[in-house]
Amino acid sequence: TLSQETMTTMTTMARKSPTILPPLLTLVSLILFSTAQCEAFTPPMASRWTSPLSSSSTTAPVDGTTPSATANKEQEDEAENITTRDFLSLDRIRSTLIRQEETIIFALVERAQFRQNAVVYKAGGVPGLGQPLGSVCEDECLLEEEELSFLDFMLTGTEALHSTVRRYESPQEHAFFASRLPKRSNSLADLKFPDLLSEDADVNNINWSKILHDKYRDVIVPAIAVKGDDEQHGSTVVADIAALQALSKRVHFGKFVAESKYRSDPEGFQKLIDNDDADGVMALLTNRVVEEKIYTRAMLKATTYGREPLMSSLPTAKDGEEDDTTSIIAAAAAAAVVAALEAVKQLENEDHKTVKGKIDPAIIKSIYRDLIIPMTKD
Repeated sequence: TLSQETMTTMTTMARKSPTILPPLLTLVSLILFSTAQCEAFTPPMASRWTSPLSSSSTTAPVDGTTPSATANKEQEDEAENITTRDFLSLDRIRSTLIRQEETIIFALVERAQFRQNAVVYKAGGVPGLGQPLGSVCEDECLLEEEELSFLDFMLTGTEALHSTVRRYESPQEHAFFASRLPKRSNSLADLKFPDLLSEDADVNNINWSKILHDKYRDVIVPAIAVKGDDEQHGSTVVADIAALQALSKRVHFGKFVAESKYRSDPEGFQKLIDNDDADGVMALLTNRVVEEKIYTRAMLKATTYGREPLMSSLPTAKDGEEDDTTSIIAAAAAAAVVAALEAVKQLENEDHKTVKGKIDPAIIKSIYRDLIIPMTKD
């Protein structure tokens, strides 16, 4: 139940905003704010966090500990921890895919702030780089006479570093330059992953990184970044690496999605496979309703994350008054609703030129529709 102070604040905000919000948007913003207030409650710190330091007064002496108390403590510890197998369970796949949308959109927004800087994608564009730090060079790369591009140089070194902490031992991670990864020699234990995928070795060898790399360079970068060069080459490739790794993880999650769908209807899929019906398999993998929701959600997130808040709708605290956080949250929610609905209306009318923001939401939608989802299903 909302407090009287909160209700008063909401009513005041609604009265003060007739010129900013039409009646329907006012209602939507108030519902949004009410939901946020109700869900924002968190239990006291003592019940959220447990620590031996904070519970010493209630801990029994070592020589007085009973077996039942020890067993209860062990059960509590087990309840607080999860294993890698739990983290990659099928139940978590959908929520993971949704969270990856934020990672991808933020990464593309970061990349969009720089010019295209085509020189970083040209082999030998930045001469004298040498061999990436930490990487290895087998016979295949010794035969390559062409130098690496600045992006590939940085990406190879980054992957070499990440491989030492088991990144590419996970079935959800795939290196762009797998042949250059060093063998791990540290004492980190091998992680136990769930048997989510087929035992066929070809499944684990599926790697779309090369295709994704080229699509990112030739399609995505020209779509999100302004032409030209701003000399921010180091920052550009750092942003590129974050975007490429996020996109690669999302695309290769398609293996988990396909396995999950296969297990839901093994007879239907197997019949199509036995008949070599690739189109039928693709049709069975496709859920148009879910895909449209993904496109809409990605576009709305890009609209929200890619715009500055409407500062004109935020209340200003007067001298001597305490900061009214509740009013600020209410106004921010209302501003977000206005911004999102304005952008969606412009997009529905195909009026992309008037969309103001750090990145065009229509481009994010097209990246999902034309690249991410098709590659995921392939």
